[in-house]
Amino acid sequence: NLSKPKASQNKKGGKSKDAPSWDPVALKFPERNAPRNSHCHLSNSPRAIEHAYQYGGTANSRQEFEHLKGDFGAKSQFSIRLRTRSSHGMIFYVSDQEENDFMTLFLAHGRLVYMFNVGHKKLKIRSQEKYNDGLWHDVVFIREKSSGRLVIDGLRVLEESLPPTEATWKIKGPIYLGGVAPGKAVKNVQINSIYSFSGCLSNLQLNGASITSASQTFSVTPCFEGPMETGTYFSTEGGYVVLDESFNIGLKFEIAFEVRPRSSSGTLVHGHSVNGEYLNVHMKNGQVIVKVNNGIRDFSTSVTPKQSLCDGRWHRITVIRDSNVVQLDVDSEVNHVVGPLNPKPIDHREPVFVGGVPESLLTPRLAPSKPFTGCIRHFVIDGHPVSFSKAALVSGAVSINSCPAA
Repeated sequence: NLSKPKASQNKKGGKSKDAPSWDPVALKFPERNAPRNSHCHLSNSPRAIEHAYQYGGTANSRQEFEHLKGDFGAKSQFSIRLRTRSSHGMIFYVSDQEENDFMTLFLAHGRLVYMFNVGHKKLKIRSQEKYNDGLWHDVVFIREKSSGRLVIDGLRVLEESLPPTEATWKIKGPIYLGGVAPGKAVKNVQINSIYSFSGCLSNLQLNGASITSASQTFSVTPCFEGPMETGTYFSTEGGYVVLDESFNIGLKFEIAFEVRPRSSSGTLVHGHSVNGEYLNVHMKNGQVIVKVNNGIRDFSTSVTPKQSLCDGRWHRITVIRDSNVVQLDVDSEVNHVVGPLNPKPIDHREPVFVGGVPESLLTPRLAPSKPFTGCIRHFVIDGHPVSFSKAALVSGAVSINSCPAA
């Protein structure tokens, strides 16, 4: 049950761009305490709070829930646990297609705001206290026709009502959790609260029944415990980053980045063109391999590092391409390959995938590769640092600018 995103946003407040022609991955989060990879110093599933998810890092980090049990037309009671230090950000949003009928819970200046429409009017309940203190809070938001209630930590009950209206209240999925799709909510929510909030959410319920199994996930990971550091984390559930088009690669480029893997195999970088040419950088059992097709045939080079990449330390990988010559550097070890010359090379500049790639984009000659698990930082193309928070798309279980350190 996947639908393509209507647009992908490259930065906060940026313009929406046309949808990419691939499907984002839908994630099922397995048990947190997965076994340690036999070759890796670090566990491939860092310590995390069970059934809690981390949002933020990108403007539209979110989960989407399409199929809901139970109607919430006339009356509904939603509940959720949240933990944040954000002063602003979207927590919950659902509406009809035109966004005339809607319901939302968001943060503004650290206060919780619950809002829905009654006919053409908006009912708004705002907490007096601030709740961006980094502690867990239980929030219940209830709608009964033209009346609303916001209950926080079972203690503070805030109520508001508007004159009833004959208008029917029609809501259509999806429920957006942690953020919204680009362009959504602008009609109903103040501009500094429409972007994803940064923090953790847990235990979403509708009328006492848990809402689980998101239909789509964008830049959402388990809610990790323990120390964090700068870097982008690719979780074991799978996901990828598509770089914004200013970083598309062609026949000549240099890509450099640092990795700290939690698994000895996985896709690091992938780029391909419509005519079957591609560049693919991946790890396989600790070996780093670059495969290239330049329209004539496949050619590849590899480095098997003396020091395991899975030793819990950071390692630097550089890939340099100049037409049919490809060089691979892994720390201080270097290898290269000279492929066949293409007499009529076409310099297609293609999107760059980092950390994984949809299987639908892999050619038959490229065996489906596991997504990368671990951390990537200091990603540079042709001397220009890449900001993953400005990516064209962050799909799946990817945490931008925040990496478990242990």
